[in-house]
Amino acid sequence: MFASLGALAEALGATDERGRERVALALVDLPLSMVRRHLRAGEPLPPYAEDLSEECSVALLAQDRHRQRG
Repeated sequence: MFASLGALAEALGATDERGRERVALALVDLPLSMVRRHLRAGEPLPPYAEDLSEECSVALLAQDRHRQRG
């Protein structure tokens, strides 16, 4: 998984450590934490959970592209 994540980060132009961490946060850590919080509480995921995760991930990845340009 980490090799694939690294390859994806490179394909997205995230070649430094900060960029790779941002990709991992967007695609692994953030979605996992949302699921984990609800599972630990014994609650189902809300119907909008996937949308929120996607919105946050897109924002994080877009932020990395803006940082690289500036």
